[in-house]
Amino acid sequence: MATTWAAPPGARPGLLIRFGRVLTAFKLKGLALHVFRALARRDPACGEAWNCIGFILTERRRLEEALDAFDRVRALAPNDPAAQFNAAFVLQRLGRRAEAIEGLRRALTLDPSLERARAALQRSEAQEKNGTY
Repeated sequence: MATTWAAPPGARPGLLIRFGRVLTAFKLKGLALHVFRALARRDPACGEAWNCIGFILTERRRLEEALDAFDRVRALAPNDPAAQFNAAFVLQRLGRRAEAIEGLRRALTLDPSLERARAALQRSEAQEKNGTY
């Protein structure tokens, strides 16, 4: 039976985010994931926790779970271009081309200077045109 880590009572969200990031920096991503999930359970509106969960799950190739985390971020911050980009990145990896392109376009609409989104969109559109996605 797996144990679930719980955030200490009264622990501030910002402190838990920093703690999770330190764990991530020290390659303790499994522990960091527990910290971020505990924070997300305690405060489901903490987009930063969901974002960190999404990044770790993406690295672990647990893409459907990562997309769920990034979708939560998009629901909390629909006008955040990074949230749109992160979800689009995972959608691309899942082979959901049309949704990925839509997300990249949305990210660029929100922030035309987002070069990562522009480059990814150009690659995706070229691959779609050539049928090499």
